[in-house]
Amino acid sequence: MSILTKNHIFSAKILLVLSLLMFISYLILMPYITTRTEFIYLIVLLIYIFLIAIINNKLGLFLLILTRPCLDIFTSESLFNFNNISINFAAIIGIITLFFGVYIALNNLDKIKNMPLKFPWAVFLFLTFILSFFSFDKTASFSEWLRLLSIFALYLIGYMIIKKEDLGKFIKIIILSALIPSIFAIYQYLTDTGLSIPFEGIYNRIYGTFAHPNLLAFYLIMPIALSLFIFLTGEKKKINYLFYLIPLFGYITVLSLTYTRGAWLAFIILIFIIGVLRYRLFLISFFIIIFFFYIGIEPINNRVNDLLKNNPDSSISWRINLWKNGMKYISEKPLLGYGTGTSKELILKKRGPQYGSSDPHNDYLKITLENGFLGLVSYIFLIISLMYNLAIKYKNFHTPKFKTLYITFLSITISFYILSFADNILRNTALEWTYWSLIGALLAVVKKGEKI
Repeated sequence: MSILTKNHIFSAKILLVLSLLMFISYLILMPYITTRTEFIYLIVLLIYIFLIAIINNKLGLFLLILTRPCLDIFTSESLFNFNNISINFAAIIGIITLFFGVYIALNNLDKIKNMPLKFPWAVFLFLTFILSFFSFDKTASFSEWLRLLSIFALYLIGYMIIKKEDLGKFIKIIILSALIPSIFAIYQYLTDTGLSIPFEGIYNRIYGTFAHPNLLAFYLIMPIALSLFIFLTGEKKKINYLFYLIPLFGYITVLSLTYTRGAWLAFIILIFIIGVLRYRLFLISFFIIIFFFYIGIEPINNRVNDLLKNNPDSSISWRINLWKNGMKYISEKPLLGYGTGTSKELILKKRGPQYGSSDPHNDYLKITLENGFLGLVSYIFLIISLMYNLAIKYKNFHTPKFKTLYITFLSITISFYILSFADNILRNTALEWTYWSLIGALLAVVKKGEKI
């Protein structure tokens, strides 16, 4: 895949030279470093992942997918300050990923012309970039635009380097990527060190290595769905397919202990679609299990019952009030918005800190606030184009495994974009990287009649 793999000695020399450059750069940047020493080691780790990615593209992608969820909790950590511009850990990860994406693109220029979704992605990225120049906070706008560009870079990387023989491995890597976050989450549950919100009656919400329980919960949807896919389509004569019941039930347990109702609903939508279209007996069994979860686990019972109460202090009422305010702000700049990546700062300025989180908790509201109705149309165009491509793939296949694969991913996609009305899914970078890289892989390697 990479031109460097033809000469391992040359690759080793490149690594040595770049390591030396890294050390020199560290000496130069020492006066500007604002963070603890352990974060320097994490940066070095990320740079070495990038170097590995240049030598072995596929391994580099796998390492990025495995590493990003484990480091999510550190992403807001400020690392360097240059002239009052703060560079955080998320920016370092994003820059490394963008360099990797540019390298892959330059080595695969002939494939770009046939890449699906390139036009809707180009329209969306172009608009969000241009509107950043009209932002009231250009630093925040260009930072968010680079984050969006990194998501596209993962889509491009997945499309360019995952071959049909790699797809099964890639799916298993995604399943494995939730293991370390889940282990930390279980530790938090056992030691009662999770997030507690007493005024909502929520205690010990686990978040693992993510910055918030909601981020972990939505990330878990993909490895859960893919574990289910392998279990449902595994060869019954080979007992190892049962192995995937372990992450399946383990991740479902962690998901339930995040107490994130939006992710619970996404999971139910996912199972409902898969069950109705292909596995009706499984669907019945699933809802029986869900019923026993509801009646047998008090915190889950309370979280569900809270949805039926007219509680002015509930997160539902809080979201509705936030969205009403957001619509008022949109009416002031409806066409072009306030600037890419500024919705959180805008809401904080207009509502004040007394109302809690200033995240929009609605991706469509976020896009409209930041980029106006013009940006919203471009984002919906991207979603519709994606759904169309996945639906066409599903229609063109007749083998059971292919049908189940595309039903699974269509179900993930539908559940995510429905729940985007009530949560910050687009801001979940770890999820977006994994999701779009797998979309790239699926659209690239699964052609009619091929096997995975």
